[in-house]
Amino acid sequence: MSGLRLRTWLALALQASSLALLVAAWLGASWLDARSRPHWLVVVDRSESVPHAAADEAVAGIVRAARAGAGARLQRLEFAGKPSMPLPLDEAGSAALEPTSTDIEAALDAALAVHAAVPLDGVVVVSDGQQTSGDATRALRAMREARLPVQWSTVARPPPPTRIAQVLAPTSARAGQRLSLTVGLAGALDRPVRVEATARGSGGEAQAVAVGTVGVDRATLELDASRSGVVTVDVTLRDPATGAALDAWPDAAAVDVSPPASILYALGSGGALSQSLLRGGWSLDTIPASRLDSRADGLDGYRAVVLDDVAVADASPRFWSALAAAVRERGLGLLVLGGERSFARGGYRGSTLESILPVRSEPAALDQPASIVFAVDKSGSMARGSNGVDRFQLAQRAVLETARTLGPRDSLGVVVFDVAPRVLVPLGPAAAGVAILERDWRTSPNGGTRLGPALEEAIAELERSGAARRVLVVVTDGFTDDAPIDALRARLAAAHIETVALAIGPDADVAAMQRLFGTQAGSVLRVDEAAELPLAMRSGLERRRARIERGTIAVDQKLDLPFPPATFVDWPPVAAHAVTRSQEGAVVAVQSRQGEPLIAFQRSGRGRVVAVTSGLGPWTPQWLSWREWPRLAGGLADWVSSASPAEAIAVTLTDAPGALVVDVDLSAGASGARDGPVSMIVDAPTARGRPLTPEEIAPGRWRATLADAGPGLYDVVVATPLGTQRQLHLRQARAEARTWGASPLLQTWKSDRLIEDFDPGSIGRARDADRNGRPVDRSLVGLGLLIFLLGVVLDRWWFGGRRRVSG
Repeated sequence: MSGLRLRTWLALALQASSLALLVAAWLGASWLDARSRPHWLVVVDRSESVPHAAADEAVAGIVRAARAGAGARLQRLEFAGKPSMPLPLDEAGSAALEPTSTDIEAALDAALAVHAAVPLDGVVVVSDGQQTSGDATRALRAMREARLPVQWSTVARPPPPTRIAQVLAPTSARAGQRLSLTVGLAGALDRPVRVEATARGSGGEAQAVAVGTVGVDRATLELDASRSGVVTVDVTLRDPATGAALDAWPDAAAVDVSPPASILYALGSGGALSQSLLRGGWSLDTIPASRLDSRADGLDGYRAVVLDDVAVADASPRFWSALAAAVRERGLGLLVLGGERSFARGGYRGSTLESILPVRSEPAALDQPASIVFAVDKSGSMARGSNGVDRFQLAQRAVLETARTLGPRDSLGVVVFDVAPRVLVPLGPAAAGVAILERDWRTSPNGGTRLGPALEEAIAELERSGAARRVLVVVTDGFTDDAPIDALRARLAAAHIETVALAIGPDADVAAMQRLFGTQAGSVLRVDEAAELPLAMRSGLERRRARIERGTIAVDQKLDLPFPPATFVDWPPVAAHAVTRSQEGAVVAVQSRQGEPLIAFQRSGRGRVVAVTSGLGPWTPQWLSWREWPRLAGGLADWVSSASPAEAIAVTLTDAPGALVVDVDLSAGASGARDGPVSMIVDAPTARGRPLTPEEIAPGRWRATLADAGPGLYDVVVATPLGTQRQLHLRQARAEARTWGASPLLQTWKSDRLIEDFDPGSIGRARDADRNGRPVDRSLVGLGLLIFLLGVVLDRWWFGGRRRVSG
């Protein structure tokens, strides 16, 4: 009987133990099954504002706490501008986290996604709480609604003992002004420091200034704004004893330095408009046309450019390309005035300049065919010289390129000469002549120079022509014979032959050529460098063929001008104008009685362009004394420069998380003019000419958003019905690099019970309430069942033994 009681109590004890193990497993106890251990996610901030070593130490402390408890399972999720994928704690972190920004919201959203897939007991965030994008408060509220606790391990970078607190600089200045820069200091101010500022210009030039200070919270430095363009300022704080950098603020400020005047006025001749504008209070930067190249890099600072009787040859192709780009892309205004050196006579035809004008400069009336004979010097001096320049070869190229510009009804002939002339291409259709010139000329330079016989031969060729216009083009580098100047001049005049003479190099007898060709029907062009010959020949011939309408020419206004009063009455006549044709889409507001453009305007890209083919000077003497002259002159300058309308345009650029927001506010006082499209174009640090499509958010108010293209300078041009406005904005990359300490939001989040301080003792414990569906520990369940079976076997073994004994 005693044996029965012993086995019974033993079986009951085993079954009670089994029940206790099963209840413990159901209540969340864990033993060998890792799935049943507490599961925590460690979210680690890897942005630049969090010291990497300190963050690693904080993570190591979390690992030690987990091991000291119940051995909680830990996963790691790293983040900065964006989060990584969840990783085992000992696996290397992922790349491409964008350490220059901090998006805590995105990291917490990623933690919620992990919790939805595999239930978590909690999240530990290792960060300073300094968010630069996203809304961490919103994400923390979502964590609370999901009943997922968030603990915070605060890791922050200590500030330098002495640091730069702020940099104040003007946003714009005029060239020649002094730029005053104020640098605010913070931290320990009782030590000597040296404040350095370096200004970098758009052309690569730089200047540096420094000032020492002690015991003050600000320092003032002055820089010279000597050239127009964008000036970017870097500021550094140094220890004067060691030279070590205490703090640095690259790209601290950007200043838009504009030229000393709002309008660049280039004088080829004339200047009546410039004098009138100066008397009216306009600010002009007046230069000779020959100095236009010096302004090629500074056009962005001007509101408009006036070309007063300027030829294409007055500036290099680089300047004309810069001008066209500034008009089309930056909204620079352009006013082109006619004269003896402009439009067709200025070589505009087919040029970069013509591509942005409202009129086309073409040769004389297209119904007037011309016969052109080229007389080309092939004397020995035209051969390749000691400097390697083959003048005769360049002359061949010049003749061929010029011949290719002739029309299908023009005629062409070529005479080459040294001491004697030879007709290389008899006067005939231009197309046939070009075909001959494209082959070998079958002649080479040698011998002396006699111009008289060559002219006689060329004149004889032209005298046989029945064309309405006859033009002789002479190319020579000398004039050494005793040509009968008076007789040749008389014969040229009798045959109505116009002449273009190109004198090459320093030895050409320009004085003698002026006596022979320097009449109203002729011109002499000095070509100092042989390489300039092809362009000089083409433009010289075009100028000669260009038609200038002269006389007392009546004026009609057919359409409104784009500035008040829009319509003038009693227009005085003009004395001359260049004959042009309007471009497609241009508006010809004022024309001659014959219908030829006098004042035409259009938009070229973003810029406003006006062409006045009569000029405003010698060809318009009665306009200068006209009662409406002040309004006409001021209206033209005002419209192309957009001066008055642009004052009604407010452009604001604002940094937003991951974007740049551009707001445009058009003045309510310009009602009616506000209606119309608004467009934007942005030069970003990584791309130029990016278009933006703004959205009208209220009457007269527009907004566009540009996705963040990184730190650096943004240049925004806004085109509106009121004009064009340009605005600079420096997007700085110091949100992370210049962040110190913990965010004050951490205290707010604690007060709102959104987060708790990290508790090492809690990370190994499972939560008593709401186990989040964590799996039952299979090892405990298995052990409980095993003990239960052992009790059953023991009980059955005892009964079986009793039956065997009694049998």
